Amino acid sequence: MQLEHVDPMAAAEEASLVLREAWPPPALHYTADYLRWQLGFPGPAPRAVLAREGGEPAGFIGAAPRRFRFGGAVSAGYVLSFVSVRPKFQRQGLASRLYSELLAGLRASGLPIVVFVEARSAPAQRVLFKAVEAAELKLKRLATCQNHGFVPRASAAPTRAVARPAGAVDDVLAAIAACGDERVLWSAPDAAQLEHSLRDPRSRRLLLVEEAGRSVGAAAVFLSEIATARGIDRVATLDALFLPEPTADRLAAVLRAASEAFAGQATAPVVSAPNLAIVPQDQLRPAGARATEATFDAFVVHPGDGPWLDAEVTNLEVV
Repeated sequence: MQLEHVDPMAAAEEASLVLREAWPPPALHYTADYLRWQLGFPGPAPRAVLAREGGEPAGFIGAAPRRFRFGGAVSAGYVLSFVSVRPKFQRQGLASRLYSELLAGLRASGLPIVVFVEARSAPAQRVLFKAVEAAELKLKRLATCQNHGFVPRASAAPTRAVARPAGAVDDVLAAIAACGDERVLWSAPDAAQLEHSLRDPRSRRLLLVEEAGRSVGAAAVFLSEIATARGIDRVATLDALFLPEPTADRLAAVLRAASEAFAGQATAPVVSAPNLAIVPQDQLRPAGARATEATFDAFVVHPGDGPWLDAEVTNLEVV
């Protein structure tokens, strides 16, 4: 088995093949275009490792550029994802080797890394912990990300807040800059990253949240593509949520706007919200959000001491 650091753009077709076989339906529809977009964000060079057996792709892992803010510190960073091994190459320790190879390369960057792992996958977490230790990195567990669903109801009470399509990237950047909860490792995209996000091969929208005529937050929503046994389902999905002072009304406004953003394109009226960790638990149900079984553990990994390792929660999209 050969492991090679590859250009993610050039390796996208092979990576797509590996991911689609590694994660059978129902699962995210991992097209090559989607992978190129995710790994092509402006910032530090994306990193990826591809495993091959006799020239045949066997496994893949990638790290996509992002930008973070915590306390007074702002930094480029990575979200590590796309860990996948084709079925016929599984149970050979390949996932562990992929993690170790990529993390060893990322350590030299000195940048913070965010990783999401399915909460119910103890073996996957053990593989991550072992690779982090081998790379001499430090790891901090953040608040768990519980997926929530939302179904719009005509009988729902009106809210004081509204969410509308953003007219300009600058308006969204101002809302993001207002997020100041010092427990949160904030996603902090700049203008170039926000503009790149709108080139998502799936449909995507940026929203502004307003209350009493003033901006109180922002959000990104997209039309997720889920491969199922019957074909591709398209589900409105809340990506990153930027609410400096979250309330049930503000969250409800975002979820309702998401349910209306892709009229005629979504295959079901439900909205999926993978990461509402910044919203207090007692505000979720009043907003109409209902917990599902999908849960992800979030971790921040860094070669040195704080500030990143002092974070308690993140609003970063689950990738």
